Amino acid sequence: MKNLTTLLILMIPICLYSQEKVILSHTIKMYNEIEISLELENKPNDRFHLIKIDTLTATYSKGQILHNNIFENSFRRANVVARYELEENKKYHKIDIKGTIIYFKPSENKKSYFNLGKLKGLEKNINLIDKSIVKANPTVYFSIVDSANIQKTFPDFRYKTNNEEDYKSIDFKSYDLMYAYRSTKNQDLIIAVNEDLDHGYNNLTLTDKRTNMKYKLIKLKKDMAATEKDEIKIELMIENENSIERIPFEFKNADLK
Repeated sequence: MKNLTTLLILMIPICLYSQEKVILSHTIKMYNEIEISLELENKPNDRFHLIKIDTLTATYSKGQILHNNIFENSFRRANVVARYELEENKKYHKIDIKGTIIYFKPSENKKSYFNLGKLKGLEKNINLIDKSIVKANPTVYFSIVDSANIQKTFPDFRYKTNNEEDYKSIDFKSYDLMYAYRSTKNQDLIIAVNEDLDHGYNNLTLTDKRTNMKYKLIKLKKDMAATEKDEIKIELMIENENSIERIPFEFKNADLK
């Protein structure tokens, strides 16, 4: 009986460890780079089930490591992608891929999901992140901002979208929503607007290099009325250790197509 109990104790971590499987969606050789796509099996594709690459190493031909890794280390609803630049005069047929995926499940009870409500009820130009989080990590920041705030931060900013046009100032009236945010390596911040992570078009993103604060100006809808803007819903998902799971993976001899 003692041996059986010991066996059960040893088996429990194996049974409970990572119910999700990392899937290698594809390994594609394109021009001068390799693209690797990863996803989780049976993961819902919504804002409450997010993944990002934590660590990733790709090797080829007797353990030689692929360098110049290019991937945006941010959370995604579906697949995550990494790219490696290829070296000239080297042949690539199969690669080994090893690393860790972070699976983030935002929730209120784990203090990683915050429904800020509608835009009309939010004060501008102040940090709207829960004070308990700011106390533990004062660099995390989110605020709804106005044009005066942006002009103060970027007083001489002018831009153009192509070589044919002249430099111009920001037309603030052409945007439906403007916010500022800052996250850290260990505490990522994801913003949902009207339940959408990939919100807006004709977006303009500015970065204050002094503070590492990002300012995002967003067009949500053509000819959006002021009453519609008031009803814009804002949600925050803030990464913490209680809400994430690290899932290791390893793929041997993956074919390059």
